[in-house]
Parts: sequence; C-alpha cells; structure tokens
Amino acid sequence: MSEVRNGYGAGEGSQPRSYGSVGEGDVEGGYSGDDNDDGEPEVDAGGYNEEGEEEQVTVDPFMLPSGDITHHIYRWQEEHSQAPSSVRRKHNRTHSFSVMTSESEWDVPFTRDQIRAPGGFRRQFLQDRALRQGRQPTNQLTANFVDFIGLYGHFAGGDYPSDEDDDEQPSSERTPLRGASKRHVHDIKATATPQKAFFLLVKAFVGTGVLVLPRAFFNGGLIFSTILMSAIAWYALHCMILLTDVYLKEGGSYGDLALKLYGRSLKYCVMVSIVLAQLGFCCAYVIFVSTNMRDLWNTVTGCRYNFSAEFWILIQLLAYIPLAFVRKIKKFASLSVVGNFFILVGLGYLFVYDFWSIATKGPSEVVQFNPSRFPLLVGTAAFSYEGISLVIPIVESMEHKEKFNEVLTWSLIICAGLFVVIGALSYLTFGSDVEAVILLNLPNDSVWTLGVQFLYSLAIILSVPLQLFPAIRIIESGIFTRSGKGNPIVKWQKNLFRTLMVIFIGMVAIFGAEKLDNFIAIVGASSCLPLSFLYPVMLHYKAVASTRWARLKDLVLIAIALLALVYVTFISIQTWGSGAPPLDRCAAP
Repeated sequence: MSEVRNGYGAGEGSQPRSYGSVGEGDVEGGYSGDDNDDGEPEVDAGGYNEEGEEEQVTVDPFMLPSGDITHHIYRWQEEHSQAPSSVRRKHNRTHSFSVMTSESEWDVPFTRDQIRAPGGFRRQFLQDRALRQGRQPTNQLTANFVDFIGLYGHFAGGDYPSDEDDDEQPSSERTPLRGASKRHVHDIKATATPQKAFFLLVKAFVGTGVLVLPRAFFNGGLIFSTILMSAIAWYALHCMILLTDVYLKEGGSYGDLALKLYGRSLKYCVMVSIVLAQLGFCCAYVIFVSTNMRDLWNTVTGCRYNFSAEFWILIQLLAYIPLAFVRKIKKFASLSVVGNFFILVGLGYLFVYDFWSIATKGPSEVVQFNPSRFPLLVGTAAFSYEGISLVIPIVESMEHKEKFNEVLTWSLIICAGLFVVIGALSYLTFGSDVEAVILLNLPNDSVWTLGVQFLYSLAIILSVPLQLFPAIRIIESGIFTRSGKGNPIVKWQKNLFRTLMVIFIGMVAIFGAEKLDNFIAIVGASSCLPLSFLYPVMLHYKAVASTRWARLKDLVLIAIALLALVYVTFISIQTWGSGAPPLDRCAAP
C-alpha cells in the first residue's frame, strides 16, 4: 500500500500528484492537496530557513494514519470554508478523482418539511432511483386507493414494514447493506390536487357502515337522528381540522404526535384504538356477510338446508386465513377496485328501491325520537366516520396543504348528506321493521335483490383483508423483532399468529352475530370515538391552543368525548339482547 500511495498518479499517461502544506498561505484549519504545475512532487523536510523563519512542511495526506479515508473530508472542509474568497484557495481536481462531492448528486426538489414527514427520506430515495433508471416519476397521486395507503400508510401516517416489502433489485454500489422497507413506487411527490384529495376522503368515509344507518335512525328517531348526525359530522370535521393543525406544526404520524406531546402512554392508547377499530370493522363485516349470505342461501334453496349463522361465519375463515398471509397491501389493489364497484351497485339499487317504494306505497310509520335507544346512534355515527386515520396521509400527499381544510369540509358535507339521506329514506321505507342489515328488507323474490345481496357480500369479503392488514402490521411490529424474509421459522410463526387473529375475529363475530347494531355501537364508542373526537383535541390542546378561549373550547370537547365514550358504551352493553333478532325466513310461524 505504501508503494501505491507514494507513487499515486505516477503511472504512464497520468500526472504525479503532490500535496500542499498547511501554513500561513492557507485558510486557518484548511487543507491543500494541489497538483504542481511542473508535475514534480514537492519534497521538503521542514525546519527553519537561513533567516530563522519556520518553513512550510509539505504533508502527503495518504501517508497519515487513515489518510486515504479522511483525505476528501479535509478537501471538502477547505473548499467550503467561510473565509473570504481572497483568502480561500480553490483547487482543481484531477480527472481521476472519484470521491463524491459534498453537493448532493440527487437533485430532488424536496423541502425540509417533506423530508421530515413520515417516509420522507424513503420517497426521496425512490425519486432518485426512478431518475437514475431513466424513468420519469408520475405526477399523479396514485393509481388507486390501495396504492395510496400502500405509499402513504393506512395507519394514521405510521410506517410498519413487513417481511416482503423489499422488491428484488439488482445489487450495485448504491444498494444498502441492510434492506429497508419499500413502499409502492407509483408516486413519491406531494403533488395531489384538491380534486384527488377530495375523492380519497370520500372513499375513506363511505364504507360498509352506511348500510347500518337505517337501523341507527330507528334507534334514534327520524328528526333526532337527522339533527344528531349533522352535529356529529360538524364535530368530526372540527376535530380533523384540529389534528391537521397539529400535524402541520409538529409533523409526524398520529402515534408520533401522541408520543411527542404526551409520551408513550398516549401513543399506546392511539395504537390500541387503531388496532381495536380495525378488528372491530372486521368483526362487523364478518357478521354482515354471515347474515346476508344466510338469507340469500335460504331464499335460493327454499330453506332445505338451513345452516346457522355460526356456520356462515366459520366458512368465511377459509377465505380470510390465506388472505391474511399476504405481506404486500399492493396485492389487494384489484380486489379493492372490484369491491368498490359492487358497493356502488348495491347503494344505487337501494336508492332506487327506496324512492320507488315511498312513491308507490307511501312512507311507513316512524318515530321522531327514541329515548331508550338513541345512544346507539352515537356509536354508529362514530363507526361511520371512520376515515380519521387517513387524514394525515392525505394532508401529506397534497401539494398545497393550505387547501386541505376546504377540501375536507366539502367532503364531510357530502358524506354527511349521503348518510342522512340513506338512513332517513330506508327508515321511512321500512319503519320499525328495518333490519340491522338493510339488504334483508329488500324483496327476496327479485333477481335484482339476490344479485345485489351476492355482490355486496362479495365486496365485503374482499374488504376484510384490507381492514385486517393494518392491525396485523401494528401488532407484529411490537411482537416480532426479526424479519421472516429468508427465515422460514419466523415467517411461519407470523403466519400462525395471523391465523389465530382471524380465528379470534371469527369467535368475536359469533358472539355478536345476533346484535349487529349493538356491536357496531360498542366498536364505534370504544375505539372510533377516541380516535376521531378525543385524541385530536388532546393533541391540539397541548401543541396549538394558545389563547384562553381555544384551551377552554378544547377542554369542553374533551369532556364531551369522554362522557359520550362512557355513556354510549354502557347503554350499548345494557341494551344487549333487548332488540329483535335478525330476520330468519326459515323460522317457524
């Protein structure tokens, strides 16, 4: 090595290199390593000249300990010194110099806030890789909703990597020694327009919960339910705006904000609420499919093979268990598109039937207020406004974040109007006979009804793995410390865990199969209500609220949320079993 260092650049066709000295002519603390004009190396043993002045000492940096490693560091420091240009010495590098400059070769237009946002460094890397591979990154948000949550996170902006997030890429000098979680690469820049953000928000709020709203209107009464649903929509909108304000000031995911402002205790509460909400959605979906498919089967077979609700719950597990083994949310993209289409078909058919029935038969007898069961409406409303976990990712994805509040306001107005119309129309159509699963009220002698029941059930089946995905990711990130990629033992340990999770969901669904409206109210009050109405206000109180009025208002909203959580959960449990069981067409008269 010494021969190589001493003879650096001395080969044929190259100029020998020498290095300057650290002395009075250099910047203080500077470093020089110039090429001599004559190509001959400087040799100076140091010491004093005849006048007694200290001579400059020529230093070969490659002869110093670890000099070959630190050489470019000192060069960078000297070249970027803040000394005046008249003092700073500028050196020209030889063509053979290959050390990367301090100026980034990755000229990516990312701001500091975008880098600090969850996944910011990852998106910068993906942007650079696309450019180096000759691909132009797309400027659209994402190709579909599943790609969006795969990129920006389905867990309130958090990132919980899985075993198989890494795509197979050829190794190169830029390949990291330790693989990192890779997200989908459709779009990595915050370029979402308000229109795209609007449709993402609508998709986040309009889910299966809309079909249990007619029963919720029965529980609350027509006028009271209309007023309360509108008030809860405003409450939800205000809390989401508060969460957005906190995110724009502090940055980070939902859990990160809780950790930063209140410590680990609140972060754990947020994570537990997200997990319980997602598992509650899955259980409600399983109950919905079980009730719907049982009715469809009995109609088609004429009650010759009347299987119980428990059978239809357990049979679903045969589909959910293998789907739970999927590691990449990207693979659910096609299922999500098909499911969304089926849901639109079902809602359209329900609208048409409600209008036709009211126009031809007139409205059914309804009550305006139900004093005994109205708290169930609050839990169902919280269950319906289930899009709080996607607020932070959608804000992050927008190019003009200052427009988010306006977009959110219009999306909530439209969603609240849709919820009120569906709930009120179906309640007016069927009255006190309205079922928890509204599709059971549709005439079973129509081919259209049977088709809608089948397609809607299929849509929900395709949605269950998507709802289960974040809960599994969050729990696995806390239980397993090793990746299952390349380790079959760890991978199958995770598969066993996922199997047990699906079985647990099935057991809970069996317990709540007869009381879907109560079950949804409990999930909404205990899990969705804190996520949507309690934690955002707490974060705003600590991070943003500065005036006496703002802090007082936050305290009042916190008190309302806590009161509603306790009271609605208590009433939902107290009234368990008091309502009529689901419609059974094969029951003896």
